[in-house]
Amino acid sequence: MKKSNRYVVALYVLMTLLSMSCSKDFDEHYNPSNRIDKNIVQVLDEDPEFKEFVKLIDKLGLRKTLGEGAIYTCLVQKNDQVIEFFKNKGYASIDVVPEPVLREYLNSHFINGMYYKYDIEKRYKDAISGLNPTKATYYTTRAENSIPAKSIRIFTPSFFASQQDDFKTLFNQTGGGFMVETAKISDTKYDIDASNGVIHVLESQLPIRPRMDLAIAADPEISIFNSWLKSLETYVLGPKDEFGRVDTTLYKSYSLSRNVANEGVLSTFFAPTNEAVMKYFEPYLPDLYNTIDSLPKNIKTEILRATLLADTWYKSDIVRNNPELRTTTYPQIITKIGPIIVGSVPASNGIIYKVNKFIEPPKLNSVEGGVYMKKRYYGQWNVMFEKTALEDGLSDGLLYQHSDKTILLQPDASWGFPLVEDMDADALLLRMQQCRTGILNIDVRKDGGLRRRYYPTEFGYILFENGKFTDYTGKSVSLLKTQPTWERANGAIFEIDGFLTPMNKLDLDRTVYALVTKDSQFSLFKDALVKSGLTGELNLTGFFTYTLFAPTNTAIQAANISVPGMTADEAKTFVSKYIIPNRYVFTDGVFQGDVPDKAGNFLKITGSWENFTITNTAGKSVRPTAANLQGSNGVVHKINQVF
Repeated sequence: MKKSNRYVVALYVLMTLLSMSCSKDFDEHYNPSNRIDKNIVQVLDEDPEFKEFVKLIDKLGLRKTLGEGAIYTCLVQKNDQVIEFFKNKGYASIDVVPEPVLREYLNSHFINGMYYKYDIEKRYKDAISGLNPTKATYYTTRAENSIPAKSIRIFTPSFFASQQDDFKTLFNQTGGGFMVETAKISDTKYDIDASNGVIHVLESQLPIRPRMDLAIAADPEISIFNSWLKSLETYVLGPKDEFGRVDTTLYKSYSLSRNVANEGVLSTFFAPTNEAVMKYFEPYLPDLYNTIDSLPKNIKTEILRATLLADTWYKSDIVRNNPELRTTTYPQIITKIGPIIVGSVPASNGIIYKVNKFIEPPKLNSVEGGVYMKKRYYGQWNVMFEKTALEDGLSDGLLYQHSDKTILLQPDASWGFPLVEDMDADALLLRMQQCRTGILNIDVRKDGGLRRRYYPTEFGYILFENGKFTDYTGKSVSLLKTQPTWERANGAIFEIDGFLTPMNKLDLDRTVYALVTKDSQFSLFKDALVKSGLTGELNLTGFFTYTLFAPTNTAIQAANISVPGMTADEAKTFVSKYIIPNRYVFTDGVFQGDVPDKAGNFLKITGSWENFTITNTAGKSVRPTAANLQGSNGVVHKINQVF
């Protein structure tokens, strides 16, 4: 025999052995107990144990549909189980059960697709990381017209070997073998083959789980959480069909990041028990209206969103991913959530974990939350939040990493007139800016508390001194309480008795150059700025800021400097020594260090208030005679010496 022919024979033998091996593997796991020339309904019809189940099929006129319409995995119940199910629902006989109830029951026992025990086990084993094993336990049941498909869980021996505690947490019982929800698949009657699928016999009742919203409503321990969810109920029309006709049935929906009334959307809720809710909110109730129902709707919404997860998470998934568990709308870190789970409420489209500790949403964890939680006294600010962008930047909904803020807030008693409801658009915009002028871009508690200092805001710097806040115009308001009325990690709220004047950052009449031109003591410095060609730059508003150490006429004349005799280049060299681009420099001692002037040379700032000193690279120092004249694009300090 030729060498090449020997290779062909060897290859043939190898392929034959592999084929025999595959056939053996197939026979071990796919061993049909019926001929495949009969469909699911016909196979069931042959066994008197299933006559009540078949009776349902015929009563609904689904013999042809379930026998020929698609490929299914049938989870069949025996006669006594079918009768018992409807008896427990309060029906004297199957004949009086409403058709929609029968259809929901029957559809829940038909899974789309054909799954032998081997397939179910393999599907779980092949899902080896992340949430994949958990997701692999979910299957989709048959849908019919307005009756949607449901998700149903099938558990395998491998699942129980590695996630038994998850089953126990979910259903408060142990499990084993193959189970559909809490119904065990028979150890002897399974993998019954049919021409359009496979049949598994259940040894106990298959619970038909309600949707998440209905499951929450049925549990009295989370009734407060349910009331918050109900406040977000809405109804929407169904989809269009292929002919463009709209399904006019109204379907329940929820204005959350995930619609928990949609059977096709899998989610996980962490629902605080009534006890956990009241323990958290009781200290705040006097500042609302003494009832949990007076909690602002937007806070209820925030709570729901912060406790809602995409996909279904078994407890082991939560523990394994702690503290990286992230909610749908707010991907913040939720720490130590596993230990606070005290029970669960299984639902068809998800899991509701009952937790004995309230999970704060981002807003309640921020300085912004104080405005909502003291609505009884800060009602006007609450309305401003609704009508304007006043709350922008007060909390970070993504990471709980809110930037530091201190709010100087006017309680309703100090608000005055007009009220927000009576303001036109222009008045509303001005009032919003006035309110934001009292939002300090700093947590004063981390700065040693309120002290004599210029505090930065979106609309200029505010001076605090002797219990008063003074804006750039000289207007002052008083601090009503020395202690904050709300504190969180990112800041605090203090009460004041009036409104501060917002600085218009685009005001061309108050640029640093405009301030120089308005003061006759700066006329020589102004002339030098004009000759230098830098006036246009010093009039820029918006992004650009400047600090001017502006020498007076007296200082320039004392140095025998002739501005009229300067060339343009000489004037530019002269004024550049006194311009610091792109920064504010104030004199309360907060800033110490070197800053570059317009020419690129460094000036050293030391000291505070009117006694601060500016020293150039040659070692010459000057001090201001008047400091902190605020402009729309910077600040001017008046000095009586030149470098």
